[in-house]
Amino acid sequence: MKISFLTQNFNNTPQAQYKIKKTQQNQTTELASYPVNYYIPSFKGINLVKMYEEYNWYINHDHIPAIKSFLKMTAPKEEMDEFLTHILNTEDRSYEFIESIITNPRENITFLKELTQKVGEYSKNIMPFFIDSPYNKAYSKYIHHKYDNAHNLTELLKIRPDWSEKTLMEKYIQLAKNDNLQIGNLPKQVPKEHWEQIIPYLRQKMEIGLKSEQKIDNLIIGNRRYEFKFFTEGKSSKNVFGVFVPQIAKKYVIKIDSPDKRSLDAPFALGTLAKIDKYLTSNNSRNSAPLCYYNHKQNFSIYKYIEHANVKEKTNDLGVIKNHLPDFRLLGLDYNDTVGFKNFFILNEHSLDTHWRMEGFNEAINKNEWISVDNDHVTYNNRLQPNINGFHKPLPNAMGMFF
Repeated sequence: MKISFLTQNFNNTPQAQYKIKKTQQNQTTELASYPVNYYIPSFKGINLVKMYEEYNWYINHDHIPAIKSFLKMTAPKEEMDEFLTHILNTEDRSYEFIESIITNPRENITFLKELTQKVGEYSKNIMPFFIDSPYNKAYSKYIHHKYDNAHNLTELLKIRPDWSEKTLMEKYIQLAKNDNLQIGNLPKQVPKEHWEQIIPYLRQKMEIGLKSEQKIDNLIIGNRRYEFKFFTEGKSSKNVFGVFVPQIAKKYVIKIDSPDKRSLDAPFALGTLAKIDKYLTSNNSRNSAPLCYYNHKQNFSIYKYIEHANVKEKTNDLGVIKNHLPDFRLLGLDYNDTVGFKNFFILNEHSLDTHWRMEGFNEAINKNEWISVDNDHVTYNNRLQPNINGFHKPLPNAMGMFF
């Protein structure tokens, strides 16, 4: 990965000097592959040039991400730890290293385990919750850079879901010059002016508390017929509607709540849920209904509709539920909902029309995985993505409110 805006003072580093030296030598000589057991002990401490030589080879010649290039190296733990500290203290190399971790979120659990084996369990580099950890400092700089240079909120929410409301709102105002915060985009298959009529129409059908069965009349807009279904599950102020458009074979789910209940931090709030679901959607999670759009001021969300194939195991055993939603764990999320089995359905080839985008979808079918349509009870924890003061706030575990 080339980080052009950070490399202007890079020519004096050991790795850069090595590249310059190699360029000046016979460039027609091609090395077949790097020695597997390259490590050569140095009686004067860490041989930084040699270690960068191997590290750079894996990155530039073998095109292996920085984190995986580091893990391929073999040296005593103390020297590997010192080398990692040098990487993390070097601005462009630290960005490259952290970026390689962030862009492979499902491998973070494995990365942490293998890093521990490489640098030792007492290294501060694998204890990023300490403020003086080199990893914490490098990650903090990375987050500041990502935040400052983000073009939209989706770029931030793809990294992690627990950005604070204050942080997201400030960024949105900076970008849009208004406070009408929105995440994602209205589905283009339905004209914007149609959504502007559908939302107020459904808001009139909302019920508070225990929901009752009701039939909602079709809505004709132009030459389009919109059909609706009212989902009565749940006792909160949130209302959930199915929206079906037969002419274009599209189906959506709209979640609506009162504007005075909007929040990006509070338990049960559609905004908090939108942060979680946008993180899952941006990372192509197969275990969660994709979020299309969230409007903070009007407090409603639009999701892709999931075909209702009811699960066979009607259980409140959290262990069983988690086993059917493995992508949550891989993405650093802890699913805690044991209230109702109607919040998830069997994942199959008919679940939705864009299932081909989902990570590991085909394998998941064979493993009888589920897809969740309500992620209120989810927390986020990733040791390689520590909370940075002023940017992140723990997700509320709404399940805890019942105990």
